[in-house]
Amino acid sequence: MRLTDAFRKVHNHYTLILIPIIYDFISLGLGLLLVGFNGKEMLSSRLILEMGIPSASHLSNIPLFANHVDLLHISDKGHSFSWIVIVVMIIIGAFLQGGYISFLHSIVIGNDFRFSSFLKDGRKNWIQFIFLHMIVFLGKISVTAFLVIFFNIIGVFASLVIFLILRIIYIYLEFTIVVDRVSVAKALKLSNVYLKRSLPFSLCLIIVMYIFSSSISLMLHRLWSPITIIGTIVVYSYLMSIMQIAFMSLFCRLKKAA
Repeated sequence: MRLTDAFRKVHNHYTLILIPIIYDFISLGLGLLLVGFNGKEMLSSRLILEMGIPSASHLSNIPLFANHVDLLHISDKGHSFSWIVIVVMIIIGAFLQGGYISFLHSIVIGNDFRFSSFLKDGRKNWIQFIFLHMIVFLGKISVTAFLVIFFNIIGVFASLVIFLILRIIYIYLEFTIVVDRVSVAKALKLSNVYLKRSLPFSLCLIIVMYIFSSSISLMLHRLWSPITIIGTIVVYSYLMSIMQIAFMSLFCRLKKAA
């Protein structure tokens, strides 16, 4: 699917954009409640290649959203209260991830959106996405720590490269879990197969997505302010929803050809 086709599909399904916007606004509001507004303008950016429901929290190197554990490092509220809020938001995000990917699939194959289906797929997959989140989180900590111990600052960059490559290799992991209805272990194998079958086209979409996300992240940090954050939530949700539709369209074509 061309990006122009994805653009039209997103405009015909505005709910797809509203879901991540509402989630991010709630995360931002709770984050402000826990830590207040913090941070300042800086020259910084993040290389982001997140699949499924988009969140502006992925773009920021400054903890401010209550759906990320980094917020605990600066929270001045009770430690237990902060943990409860963040864990609840992560669980909600995992629930939304399953429903959102199911929604993407329905749009691409031409089915009508049903809120009951969204809830069903959210309930069915949230535990798997929590499990995946824990694997990635602990994996990043352990691999980075190991490399830093032996290679110092070079280990930090090596860790970044390793996880960027792994993210590309398993670009269709989240889609595979929901659409193929398989476990994380089986999805790891299948998603790699999907990438191999579509490597040139997938890499083109990946490059475009990297350009979008890193540019928005750079602008967010360079113009750091409440208004910029709010604007970033809306713009990022809109652009990444288009990208997710494009990825899902390619994913569905791969499944048809299999």
